[in-house]
Amino acid sequence: MAKIRILVVDDSVVVRRLLAKVLASDPALEVSATAANGRIALAMLPQVHPDLVLLDVVMDQMDGLETLTELRKTYPRLPVLMFSTYTERGAAQTLEAIARGATDYVTKPTTLSGQDGGLNALKDQLIPKIKELCRVREGMGAEALPRPRLDKGGALPRPVEILVIGTSTGGPNALTELLTPLPGDFPVPIAIVQHMPPLFTRSLADRLASRCQIAVEEGVAGGAVRPGHAWVAPGNYHMTLVPDGETVRLGLNQDP
Repeated sequence: MAKIRILVVDDSVVVRRLLAKVLASDPALEVSATAANGRIALAMLPQVHPDLVLLDVVMDQMDGLETLTELRKTYPRLPVLMFSTYTERGAAQTLEAIARGATDYVTKPTTLSGQDGGLNALKDQLIPKIKELCRVREGMGAEALPRPRLDKGGALPRPVEILVIGTSTGGPNALTELLTPLPGDFPVPIAIVQHMPPLFTRSLADRLASRCQIAVEEGVAGGAVRPGHAWVAPGNYHMTLVPDGETVRLGLNQDP
């Protein structure tokens, strides 16, 4: 089977070399080229023909957001994986990149030293995601499950008390599409679980709140659940619903 060809775009020569080292550790992957900024990367694309672009978010010359916008005009289906810093600014920029058409993202370790496991953590996060995105693009993933048969007749056995939504890859855009049409007086509360790190879930809640008629917040332990509001579970936490007399409150835990 042909190797997955990757174009690495990052303005740090050290990071480019480390990424090439990490990716070369898997025999199914190949770094076909590297670029120091988005302008160089866009010029390379017609010659390199990568299967995936690994794109840094913050770069001095033509940053990741601008590069992504230009890339999508010509390559609407090419998988683009954003390489994001684990900061509030990085989280907000990554969500903006997803809104502009990025396929997914990975977070940079706080250090890329191999001594504290930084490189191994990056490898464990990056390589499976690249393989999965390229499998999906080429139609090599698992066979799609049949759509469940929906019975449109009859009433629900009991009234809906809360709407629970779970999302992962593609979730931020799907949530925006789903939640923005809802009226501010939506009759039930909404609980959202999105697979993201802590800073990213906070940025996601803020982003949704700025676009939706309903109120959207990151979940806080003990917060009262009420209609017309949505809560995003904080990263690395399970979010539960805890009855408290006539009120239902949010619970957070890190159980297995």
